Amino acid sequence: MKNNDIITKIAICFVLVPIVLIVLPYLISPIISEKYGQMTVDLIIFLVAIVLSQNIWHIKISFLSLKKPLSQLCQLIPSILFLLFTRFSTLSSMSFRLIDARIILTVLFIALAEESVYRGLLIPLSLVFTKNKQYTAIVISGVGFALAHLVNIVNSPWSIVMLQMLIVFASGLLWGTLYLKTNNLSLTIMLHFLDDLPLFLMKETSELVTPTRPQLISAIMAYLIVVGIIGIITFLQVEGLHLWKLKK
Repeated sequence: MKNNDIITKIAICFVLVPIVLIVLPYLISPIISEKYGQMTVDLIIFLVAIVLSQNIWHIKISFLSLKKPLSQLCQLIPSILFLLFTRFSTLSSMSFRLIDARIILTVLFIALAEESVYRGLLIPLSLVFTKNKQYTAIVISGVGFALAHLVNIVNSPWSIVMLQMLIVFASGLLWGTLYLKTNNLSLTIMLHFLDDLPLFLMKETSELVTPTRPQLISAIMAYLIVVGIIGIITFLQVEGLHLWKLKK
């Protein structure tokens, strides 16, 4: 596969989600109710990813693997801990009475769409581009995943979006590592679902407050520390055994 071809496919993965999220709602709004808009858009992204995977690019997306379940569970632990760390504070603001089929399907399609693109397609492409440098491929996937959330700047202050992108990048490192080590996209879909669900179950939506400059600087530093810690953990997950063998 030619290098230019790979770069083009990686670029498509980078822009597919944000472009569809920006453009498609306007196209479907005359025929699809607004409350089903998000669900419809993400379902279309997922279907596009499947077509690219099976019929055009011929990249296998491994949605399920039952091999080495204990090893998969161990690889899952850092992601679960990070999920608890980032979402525990929202539990008191959640109302489980809000759960219905529409919310479940909406969150599920978000997870299916984004995981299929950023883990299922982008990681294999990045592995080819980097000549099988696994951690670099994971970083590329995480960057693409984070940049997709730039679309939130339409509805949120840029400072909030920037902080969100740092956390999303950290999640991308964890979920990319998990997919690479387990070959089981259902695990990252589950984590993505659990990560997004609380946002749809908030009792009341409060207006986001733009942080002051000192608050923003402090928050950026704290978030960068978190990203650094996640970076070390995921690097050790991917390269740790290899480095240990080299030392021996």
